[in-house]
Amino acid sequence: MVALIEKLHLPPGFDIKTNQNVYDEEGIQVAEFDIEIRGRLGTTHIAWLIECRDRPSDGPAPSSWIEQLVGRRTRFGFNKVTAVSTTGFAKGASDFAKLQGVEIREVTALAPKHFADWLVMQSITRLERSGGLHHASLIVGSNETKERREALLQAISAKRLGAPILRWVATDETVSAVTAFSAAVSDNPELYDQVVPNQPALLVNLRVRYPNDSSHFVVDTSLGAVRITEIVFKGELTAKQTEVPLLHTTEYSHAASGESISQSAAFVFEALNTKLSLEMHKLTGSTGETQIVLRNLGKVK
Repeated sequence: MVALIEKLHLPPGFDIKTNQNVYDEEGIQVAEFDIEIRGRLGTTHIAWLIECRDRPSDGPAPSSWIEQLVGRRTRFGFNKVTAVSTTGFAKGASDFAKLQGVEIREVTALAPKHFADWLVMQSITRLERSGGLHHASLIVGSNETKERREALLQAISAKRLGAPILRWVATDETVSAVTAFSAAVSDNPELYDQVVPNQPALLVNLRVRYPNDSSHFVVDTSLGAVRITEIVFKGELTAKQTEVPLLHTTEYSHAASGESISQSAAFVFEALNTKLSLEMHKLTGSTGETQIVLRNLGKVK
C-alpha cells in the first residue's frame, strides 16, 4: 500500500521497486529492500529506501531497527531512508531517527467514521455473470458436398464442447465451442437483461451467423477446411450478486507531525480464483484527489 501511494505522488521518470533482493559478488543475498525508489531530480540522481515494519506482537518499533536502516543507507548509498511502522515508534527510536535524519511514518487502522467526509459507502455490490454451454450445432453452406459434410462429421465426432475444433480464419486461432459461445454472449450483453441475480439460470437459444469472408470459423477436416456459416448455441446464463463489506480503513501519515499523507479504504473479494482488492486512496496533499485502484492479491489458496 505504501509503495502504491508513493507511486501516485512521484513525478514522471521515477522507478519504484518492491521486495528487491540484493546479492554480493559471490551471489550471496546480503539484503532485501522493501521499497526502492530511484530517479533524476534536476541534475542529480536520487535513491530513496522505504522500509516497512508490521509486527503487532512486538510493540512499537525500537531504536535497533533505526540503527539498521542507518547502516543500510551508508552501505548501499541511499540519499534518503524512511521507516514506516504499523505500531508506532518507541521514544528512543523517534529521537534517534530525528538525530540521524531518518524520516518516520505510520500506517494506522482507523474506524470508518474518521473517513465520513469523503467515504459514504460501507459496502459495494458485486455482480458476477457466468454462462454454461449445453449444446452447439454447426451449420455449413448449402454448396458443401456430401463428402465434405461427412468429413466434417468425422472431424467433430465424439468431441467435447471444450475441445478446440473451431479455427478463426482472421487470426488462425483454434478455439472450442465453449469459447465461441462466451464470445457470442459478450457481443450480445443484452441477453443478461432477463437474468435475475441469485435465481435459477436462464435458458438461452442463440443463433449466430458468420457472413464475413475474412472473419469466420472453419473446421479442418481430411478434405480441407469446411466453413461454418452459423452456430446455434443452447446454454444457460446466471448472475450472482453479493455485498462486499468494507474491510480496511487506514491512514498513512508522518509520525513526527501527525500530518496525513493519505487515507485508504479497501474492499476485498474473490473472482476467477483470484483475490482482488478494490481500493480508494484519498491523497491529502495539495491535490486532494481520490485514486481508485484494483489490485491483484494473488491466487486463492
